[in-house]
Amino acid sequence: MVVVTGQNKVSGNPDDAMSSSDAEDDFQEPATPTATQAGQALPLLPQQFPEVVPLNVGGMYFTTRLSTLRRYEDTMLAAMFSGRHYIPTDAEGRYFIDRDGTYFGDILNFLRSGDLPPRERVRSVYKEAQYFSIGPLLDNLEDIQPLKGEKVRQAFLGLMPYYKDHLERIIEIAKLRAMQRKARFAKLKVCVFKEEMPITPYECPHFNSLRFERSESETKLFEHH
Repeated sequence: MVVVTGQNKVSGNPDDAMSSSDAEDDFQEPATPTATQAGQALPLLPQQFPEVVPLNVGGMYFTTRLSTLRRYEDTMLAAMFSGRHYIPTDAEGRYFIDRDGTYFGDILNFLRSGDLPPRERVRSVYKEAQYFSIGPLLDNLEDIQPLKGEKVRQAFLGLMPYYKDHLERIIEIAKLRAMQRKARFAKLKVCVFKEEMPITPYECPHFNSLRFERSESETKLFEHH
């Protein structure tokens, strides 16, 4: 096969002609893009950050020191601004984090001076602390209300046998009772008792089949829902 270019004329000499395999080799694309092909799309790593870092978190603007973002080494923010990862910037040159910035100020206040958010924002800030993997902030938030009460509640429910297994059934019965009474909510009493010997999951009784005799003098049986 003879390859024609815009600058060189084709010679009639067979030695000047290129074979198909030679042409394919000359025009084969490189396996990885070169620096020229990559252009200016991404800067070369590691990325350098200024001492004072402007941030754009979901459209909300913040300014903080680089050392604040790196306060705890095992957090996502420390990893993001370690220089090992590329962070895009907006039109004003602020480093962009694609996250709702409503509670990001509380995150920065903790990293700066250990300040904790007010009680009404504890749950929301806890969720952000989970996303950014800020372990010290999570530990502090778990020791204040309302998360402390929830932590105790979950620990208590963890001691109740088969609670999680039957939680959907409990909710179903509560909804049915509320509908029957045409009420906005229904209350259920869950009886928890300790057995002499633990039973296996295969011996777990069904909720609808449990019946308890209240006392020897009373013959009325109470169905356990």
